[in-house]
Amino acid sequence: MRTRSAASLRDNVFAAFITAGDETVRTGAGERGPLGNDPGGGGAGTPRLTPRQAQILELAAAGLSDKEIARRLDVTHRTVRTHFEKLYEQRGIRNRAQAIAIWSRRPTQGHRTRPADECPYPKPFPPGFAECTAYQATQMITLDISHRPLGAVWTCRHLESRLMPNTDYRWYGACVIGDAEARRLWSQSVGPGRLYEISQVRQEVSALSGPYIQRLMELKTAQQAAPERGGSVSVADAQQRARAISHQINGVVDEFMTDIAHLLQERKAVLDQLHLPLRACLQLIRIAIDRFVQQGLTEPEWEVPDEVLTLFPDDIRSYFRPSRAIEPADRQSRETGGGTA
Repeated sequence: MRTRSAASLRDNVFAAFITAGDETVRTGAGERGPLGNDPGGGGAGTPRLTPRQAQILELAAAGLSDKEIARRLDVTHRTVRTHFEKLYEQRGIRNRAQAIAIWSRRPTQGHRTRPADECPYPKPFPPGFAECTAYQATQMITLDISHRPLGAVWTCRHLESRLMPNTDYRWYGACVIGDAEARRLWSQSVGPGRLYEISQVRQEVSALSGPYIQRLMELKTAQQAAPERGGSVSVADAQQRARAISHQINGVVDEFMTDIAHLLQERKAVLDQLHLPLRACLQLIRIAIDRFVQQGLTEPEWEVPDEVLTLFPDDIRSYFRPSRAIEPADRQSRETGGGTA
């Protein structure tokens, strides 16, 4: 969700190659799970959900933690955990995220229909999250009201906030790829094996880039604070300080690009197998980091420029623009869906 966050560390190529961590999944939860289509329980021989279990799952699907659920229901934290443990034991559910995913797919039976592109998983995502085939782990930097970094939480680079239909005040976490079928198509178009290998390269890049990102954020914060110092600081001194910070930023960027180029050159054989040309990768990273430096921590969402995207083979472009993975299906649907009005 993009709420006062450094969006440059999420939805763009900076996220794709630089951000810390990537637990891209190769397998996901099945379309039909142990909770079944009945919101009250599973199949024959499986105990129905108790009203309390249904309450807990509903609150968990809304994004509440176990402790928050306990406070809301006026029970102990251990009680909530016990209910989840019974679900795991009785229904063969692996973990909390899978239980929520299955619950979210149940028929609503008269309840307001949720958007098809809504992400059904709890946020922030836990480390090692492995329930969605399209999940692309990224660290989102949260900011205070002065745009100073507070810390990082796990999110997905495909997650964004959207208004609920027919409202102007209710928001939900949407997947930019689309619904479950669109996510499946995207994963297939890129290839689960390739997604995993890309994640390995990203993690190597993350280990190298982490200190540079932190340093750039510190310098950008100092750069934004410099004009506000006022007091006994003269205009000339303030300008000199701003120039010094800019010089430091340029130095960090140059050093970063040198180290990234060296790392990716060492991994060129892997990049070639993944159809990720070295020159295109470096150009993308350079564009992303320059935008981050120029626009700071409030950078809006952006897409890979067309002139850079064309440097990549067709079969990998949908990794950077997920909509490309569902365009063929959309065209087929329009062609077979009947006549025009």
